[in-house]
Amino acid sequence: MEDDNTVNSHKEIIKATGVFGFAQILKMLVSVIGTKFVAIFLGPVGIGTVGLLNNTMGIIGSVTNFGLNITGVREVSSAYTDNDEKKFSERLTVLQRWFLIVGLFGGMLTILCSKLLSKWTFGKEENYFWFVILSVNFILLSISSGRYAVLQGLRKIKLIAVSNVLSSVSITLVTVPIYFFFKFNGIIPVILLSSLISLLFNLYFTRNIKTIAVNISLSETIKKGKPLLKVGFLLSINVIFGQICNYIIKLYLNGNGATSEVLGFYEVSSVVLLTYVGLVFNAMGTDFYPRLIAIKSDDIKVNQIVNDQIEVGLLIVTPLISILYLFSPFLIEILYTKSFLDVTLIFKGALFAVIIKTIIWPLAFIVLAKGQNKLYFKQELLGDFLNIAITIVFYRLFGLVGIGLASILIFTISGIYIYLIVNKNFNFSIRKDTLKILLVSLFIGLLNCIVVFFMDSPLTTYLILGLLSCLSVFYSYKELDKRINISSFYAKIRNRIKRH
Repeated sequence: MEDDNTVNSHKEIIKATGVFGFAQILKMLVSVIGTKFVAIFLGPVGIGTVGLLNNTMGIIGSVTNFGLNITGVREVSSAYTDNDEKKFSERLTVLQRWFLIVGLFGGMLTILCSKLLSKWTFGKEENYFWFVILSVNFILLSISSGRYAVLQGLRKIKLIAVSNVLSSVSITLVTVPIYFFFKFNGIIPVILLSSLISLLFNLYFTRNIKTIAVNISLSETIKKGKPLLKVGFLLSINVIFGQICNYIIKLYLNGNGATSEVLGFYEVSSVVLLTYVGLVFNAMGTDFYPRLIAIKSDDIKVNQIVNDQIEVGLLIVTPLISILYLFSPFLIEILYTKSFLDVTLIFKGALFAVIIKTIIWPLAFIVLAKGQNKLYFKQELLGDFLNIAITIVFYRLFGLVGIGLASILIFTISGIYIYLIVNKNFNFSIRKDTLKILLVSLFIGLLNCIVVFFMDSPLTTYLILGLLSCLSVFYSYKELDKRINISSFYAKIRNRIKRH
């Protein structure tokens, strides 16, 4: 029988994941409409171009934001925990000013390097004006990131959830008509308007954050902001390397336009895994990271909360992955078009890799929350190196299927390395109950993976995948019920319905 602290921890994780996850599902359903139209209007080549542009902008953003989007959450969370209103207001003021500064820096750098960026991205300088226009995007994104960091640091989960849903609805309403009328020429306006809409909602939902007036000069702002930049420097380098690795992979797959359809398939697989499946990680991480920061000095509590997070993560993700193995061809056709069905070749291995990621994902946060930036830098650098090397080699050997297989190997090697780091430096260990769930989840995921790789009969394949999905759902329900008593939750709902 688990103690009360563990039970409460599970309930907090489920509650935060449920609130934010439900909002993410609504956001996803709305995005499905927009994605469907984008796929019809732009096709694989257009979507690949959007991916290249976003990746290029991501690299510049990573170079110029100095990890403020990560250190900002830590700063807000720590300041709020101190219960000092003046100190909290000062830190918030400094933080918001620095977000504006790095946004302006990113915009100016983009304008100065616009021709070079066009040459690198598209093989010609003629599209440089795209990057000149998109320079405004860095200011919008940076200010928006500052507001989002405040919401996340204060653990305003409901506000984040509502903001995400409303911004997603608004972005979809804007995106569809622009792509309908302007097709390929609508890409730049859509990127800018999407950032503007997100900013407006984040500004609106942070309007009531209570602070007091503080008088901080520009020189003080720079002085107080330097520690943030120092802490975030290594983190920003990590993000830069990650973006560059993705950029190189996409350029390689693009083959100067010769294999742009392959790039489109890769981009779609990334969108589905990072956006749709990734919503589970977003839901958990939005609350998990600030909670971890609050107890970072207590290794016993850290050990508990991370084990709890792994358990809940696996019990949610594994059934989802099993269902995706079963329905991924239908999902791709619904979200995009039949011309994107080759994406399922990547999914054969990539979906199983998501289960492995669910295990190592909370472990990486331990190093980050502890403020061990050099260790975090090393572990992320290893992951980036493995990503680019193994993905390209496996694609050359096995084609699209190789991209999925590569992700399994990448997460496995990274996971072993990260576990050894946290075990050695922070006395982290996987407890017995968590290990049991871990092994069962890997077993179910591996069976799904084997079936799609080696079964030839479609009917037999769907039958076995269906049985595995049912088994996974049943097992997760049973294990979650032990931890948060789902049965009593349903009983409360039934009683409320009867009373009304």
